Amino acid sequence: MLGVIAAVESYFRTLFRRLIAFDSICQESVHERDVSYGAAIHLPKDMLPEAMLERISFVSSENITKAIREMLAIKGNLPPDLDTAIKDYARVCQLRHCAVHRFGKLGVSNAISLGLTGHKSLLEKPLKLDYVALQNTIAISTGLVKTLNNFLFNEMLSRLPAANWSTQYVRDKPLFLSYYKLFSDKVSTNRSAQPSQIYKQFLKQRALFAAGNRL
Repeated sequence: MLGVIAAVESYFRTLFRRLIAFDSICQESVHERDVSYGAAIHLPKDMLPEAMLERISFVSSENITKAIREMLAIKGNLPPDLDTAIKDYARVCQLRHCAVHRFGKLGVSNAISLGLTGHKSLLEKPLKLDYVALQNTIAISTGLVKTLNNFLFNEMLSRLPAANWSTQYVRDKPLFLSYYKLFSDKVSTNRSAQPSQIYKQFLKQRALFAAGNRL
C-alpha cells in the first residue's frame, strides 16, 4: 500500500512539473509562487516547478483539488467521477497514515476524515489489511490516476486557442504530441490508441463543442 501511494504521489509531481514546464496557461498560474534560493541556483529551469511542489501534500481531497485548480489553472467544478475518485483516494491515504504514524491503529483524526459515525467503534483498533483490501486500495489509486489523466488531457487540449490548430495532423503533430506523450498510457494492458487516432477524436470533439456553442 505504501508503494502504491508513493507511486501516485510521484505521478502527481511529475505530471504537474512537466505541465508547468511547457503549458503557457499553467505557467501563468504559478508566476507569483516562490521557490527557495537553493532551488533557484541549483535546479535546472525545467525542474524549478518541483521546488514549488515541495510545499504541497497530495494526501487529502482538499489539497489535491486545490493544487489542480491553482497550479494547473483548472476552472469550474471538477467532474463528479474525478471528485469521487479523489475523495476515495484520500480515504486510502488515511489508512497509510494509520500504518506509518499510528503503528497500524486508527486515530481520532483519521476516523473523523473517514467518517466518525461509522468508524467510532474502531478507534485505536489495529488496521487489518488483507489481500482483498489491498487490491481495493490499488484499484482506487490506479482509478484516480486514470480518471485524472483523462480529464487533464482533454482539458489541456480543449482550452488551447482554436488558432493553434490547423485541423491537419501533419501540421498539428508537434503540438499535439507534446501533450499526447505526457498523458498516453504506455504500460498497462489497455494502452492508449495511436496519436493520429486520438487527434481525430479530438477534432470531432472540438467540432461538436463549437456547434453546441452556436446553437
